Amino acid sequence: MPGLHVDYINPFIEATVNTFATMCSTEVTRDRISLKGEGSEMYGITGIIGLSGEASGSVVLNLPAQAAINVVSSFVGEAYDDINADVVDGVGELINIIAGDSKNRLSEKGYTFNLSLPKIVVGRNYVTSQSRSTPCIVLSFLSELGKFTIEVSLTKS
Repeated sequence: MPGLHVDYINPFIEATVNTFATMCSTEVTRDRISLKGEGSEMYGITGIIGLSGEASGSVVLNLPAQAAINVVSSFVGEAYDDINADVVDGVGELINIIAGDSKNRLSEKGYTFNLSLPKIVVGRNYVTSQSRSTPCIVLSFLSELGKFTIEVSLTKS
């Protein structure tokens, strides 16, 4: 895959597994890794953080609505029944933690990155898309709280 460095992907997997274990008290397992296609996925809530520096792109946390509610309920220790401001903030904080942990893991390998502030998208049946010139790896995860994906899209600067 042109422009994609495999060294960039493992830190995001490790950071995701670590974040869910420590912050949500749940074990997640990687279901599959795929190259993002024409965007047939539909989500309920998405957290996005831009990356710049040695490589540029983004990391995206996609959660169906019920998974977002379950994950944030576990994260903050309070039960939620629907998407509200607290759930939205919780997803923003989780993608921030995952991106920060990934950045630290990449830094240990000698890579340098800067992170943007998280942006959150909430809605029904929307599709995330990416630049055609930048490959996007979709990391699918399974947990007792629900299925979710992390998308990593990076191109070496």
